[in-house]
Amino acid sequence: MQRAGRQVTVVDAGEIGRGCSFGNAGLIAVDHVQPLARPDVLLGAFGMLANPLGPLHLRWASLPSLLPWLVRFALASRPSAVRKGTDILALLLRNAVPAWRQLASEPGEANLFQRQGYLTLFETAQAARAAEDENRLLLEHGIRFEPVSGSGIRAMCPALKPQMHAGRFHPDAIYTTDPFGLVQNLYRRFVGDGGIVVEGRRVLRILTEAGAAVGLQLQDGELKADNVVLTAGNGSPDLIRPLGVKAPLTSERGYHVMVEAGKVPLNIPLLFAERGFVATPMASGLRLAGTVELGAHAPDWKRADVLRRHAAELFDRPGLAEQTRWFGDRPTLPDYLPMIGMVPGYRNVTLAFGHQHLGLTLAAITAELVGDILRTGAPRHDISALSVSRFS
Repeated sequence: MQRAGRQVTVVDAGEIGRGCSFGNAGLIAVDHVQPLARPDVLLGAFGMLANPLGPLHLRWASLPSLLPWLVRFALASRPSAVRKGTDILALLLRNAVPAWRQLASEPGEANLFQRQGYLTLFETAQAARAAEDENRLLLEHGIRFEPVSGSGIRAMCPALKPQMHAGRFHPDAIYTTDPFGLVQNLYRRFVGDGGIVVEGRRVLRILTEAGAAVGLQLQDGELKADNVVLTAGNGSPDLIRPLGVKAPLTSERGYHVMVEAGKVPLNIPLLFAERGFVATPMASGLRLAGTVELGAHAPDWKRADVLRRHAAELFDRPGLAEQTRWFGDRPTLPDYLPMIGMVPGYRNVTLAFGHQHLGLTLAAITAELVGDILRTGAPRHDISALSVSRFS
């Protein structure tokens, strides 16, 4: 919107880019067309509770407080809801890479992306068979991939131990070698274009009069505004509740571990389907990222340890030395779809949050949709499935 000639002020309670942008896997994950809210995941719910170090885990102690969210998750797992969710995610994902190319168009930003694609790996024949339905969905929705045999995987990734049964290569996908650097580059260009950043200050409430937002109440004063766009992730529900919108968000915690880059020579990211994690070659080393933990409070660093153990089991490179580790909480709605659109009854409040583990992937296409809403009142695509009133 700043590039389109508006005067834009960004208010961020923390440091720009230090949230999940700092620690994500770096992928524009074009194959994640199915929401996690679906029958097969629901059937595995007891397994989530039984295995604290599995790729998907729910903490026992948080079960009572998570129960309302889990009930909505179960409702979103109905076949009709899953089809609807898959359709809208596929639409967004088809446009994710072009939107990023448009947004990160300056050399400093574009150079932080690699365009070699990525590889999803299946260690067993059973896992490869289980992925056949997803393969059909990808083809149905126009998301291109190439099947890869076990021998083909070894040729592409000689650092892997020879235990992969099959793979799926996405040649059109891109990834960033420095997610934090990418956000910092966009931030500098925004400021260079005349954008204003209010950093380290928290928004307490949205100020309204007669069906419109007129500004924001900050900790130390007020900020006037003609339009308000709320992209505050897990901080969003409290700010929109007075406007009559319910957003049953929960925090989906992920972890990463950085190891030495030279130890594992990779030129593309690898997604390990059964283990639920990604290995991405980045500028500062190899990033092992993933896992989904619901109901987390204090970090469970055993989940970071298991990422290192996976790497030791998968790569034929002994003695991988850990450099750093991280955890972050991703804002997730029960149907695993973001909330994008205008608040009913308010002519100038737009919401865009709840992107779960697709925050980086869907950031640029979300920016385009929000820009459409602010300029014309309607997005370029039918995003009614992402309605901001669907839980109200």
